[in-house]
Amino acid sequence: VSQETVRRSINSVIKKLKYYKLNEFAVSCPDIKNIKDKDIVRAIMEGSILGNYEFIKYKTDKSKIIDVNKLGLIHHKSLELRETIERTKIICDNILWLRDIVNENADAKNPVEMANIAREIAKKSKLNIKILDEKDIKKLGMNLFLAVSQGSRFPPRLFILEYNGDKKSKERYALVGKGITFDSGGLNLKGTGFMETMKSDMAGAATIIATLKTLSELKIKKNVIGVLPFCENMISQTAYKPGDIFKSYSGKTVEIINTDAEGRLILADALSYTENVIKPDYIIDLATLTGAILKTFGEYVCGIMSNDSGFAKKLYESGEEEFERVWELPLYEDFKDEVKSDFADMPNSSYEGLYGGYAGAIMGAAFLSNFLENTKWIHMDIAGVSWYEKQRNYMFRGATGWGVRLLVNFFSNN
Repeated sequence: VSQETVRRSINSVIKKLKYYKLNEFAVSCPDIKNIKDKDIVRAIMEGSILGNYEFIKYKTDKSKIIDVNKLGLIHHKSLELRETIERTKIICDNILWLRDIVNENADAKNPVEMANIAREIAKKSKLNIKILDEKDIKKLGMNLFLAVSQGSRFPPRLFILEYNGDKKSKERYALVGKGITFDSGGLNLKGTGFMETMKSDMAGAATIIATLKTLSELKIKKNVIGVLPFCENMISQTAYKPGDIFKSYSGKTVEIINTDAEGRLILADALSYTENVIKPDYIIDLATLTGAILKTFGEYVCGIMSNDSGFAKKLYESGEEEFERVWELPLYEDFKDEVKSDFADMPNSSYEGLYGGYAGAIMGAAFLSNFLENTKWIHMDIAGVSWYEKQRNYMFRGATGWGVRLLVNFFSNN
């Protein structure tokens, strides 16, 4: 029996309650060997709250939808567990927000609208925020970021969202997130079966917003900055083209082999900016980067690649505790050597092709590694875990909200 067993068991109860049209229940919390009382209570709450979720905003008939909205916890240490209950509720509520925003229509969360949403969250959660518009982005020389966005009617935005939880410490972490609010594939158009879920291509950036909001509300003693490039990858007469070459923020040039390898382009500029301007001690990026990661791990595990195995191991340990599992893939120099172009410093898609080729997820990370110099870094390819094609236990079809529990655990325990 593990915490995950408890989550799934409680989720089974939630399904039965909905079937019988009941909206409240109570759980007598058991003693389970080798699991702390607070962890049992936490697992019961997570299985209940996350398992009760449904995205119903666009349902016209909500009368048949049963909301299990009251949970009673019976425990002989109930007063001692109050802090755990409040903490878990905050985390789960922010996961539900994350699911909602990723499930939302693409136009309702376009880059400009996301800026308004981020401002409101920053105000309520006491986060510092700076939003750069297309003129600022152009002035910085983020030409890869601008290239991806130039086919859209919505201009790009770059958010710098800051949480200062430990003013006595100079140590800082940066979270960099892919925020493609819709990905058509550009002129290398995605086919049927690949495009329908691309409103979820901003899950990396949204996960970071939810995480920073949670860290602030829990008052975790860490200093964490989010760097979030938001744009669309669309088709129009102004869209960037295969064969084009652009100069990045770092000064390195990139040849566009495939316009559907756009996430690594906006991340390349964001990572360089983060290292050179923010100057954090550690960087973690989250991105729905490759379909190749699904071929490796399915929807069960997040593939990570890093330039520091000790840093990656800590993230792995948090993932095991939260059952939001990560697994490190190698990032050897051999892979980096494959990132070569005859006409520019590097191509945005090469050795692996884009679909069904060699080491696709690793090659995405190999490309990104060229835009960092010395900072300890982890790349998280969340393409498989952030969106489910069918319901699994307390994860409904669609946005999963994966990653918030993992990152909160990581920042709480390291």
